[in-house]
Amino acid sequence: MRKVLAGLLWDIGLPLVVYYAGRILGYDVLPALAAAAGAALVRVACIAVVRRRLNGLAAFVGGTFALLLVVSLLTGDPRILLAKESVLSGAAGLLLLGSCLLGRPLVYTIARKANAAKPQLLAEWDDRWHTQPTFRQHFTTLTTVFGGVLLADAIIRLILVYTLPVNTMANLSPAMHVAALALLITWSLWYRNHRHRRMAALKR
Repeated sequence: MRKVLAGLLWDIGLPLVVYYAGRILGYDVLPALAAAAGAALVRVACIAVVRRRLNGLAAFVGGTFALLLVVSLLTGDPRILLAKESVLSGAAGLLLLGSCLLGRPLVYTIARKANAAKPQLLAEWDDRWHTQPTFRQHFTTLTTVFGGVLLADAIIRLILVYTLPVNTMANLSPAMHVAALALLITWSLWYRNHRHRRMAALKR
């Protein structure tokens, strides 16, 4: 789980940090967004070169920044730029929830990739996946909660983008992003401890 969260912090957090750093330094919205998109794309390139693989989430983040930048330039609407987190969070939320409907929770897939160098562990997981409903339910619960929180964040953020003043929402948006991430981390820790206590009680 720590690896998953660390990956999310890099893939989503890096462009946000660059964007708001640019705003703090006094750059207009469009140059700051362009720098954020560039940072995401540079990370994609570095991972592709060093690890010889393409990071899909980072590519999606960078592509979304670039696409919204082009749309904003064409329409002249700054609210499109403010809605970028909603696009990312909403897409991630739908992807997570959709994976549960397909019977293959995305958190489980990500966890397997994070442990690709441990074939014995993966073999054990394969066996538990087919024989233990509680094991499948564990990853389904994680994926559902993560997806639900991200989708709710996207909807609430999008409503606020088009109801609050642009400057107000620009300041509120990063706080909302941090709050959603903190909520997910807090819940994950609680759920892990709760699951461990329940498993320990069953073994008595």
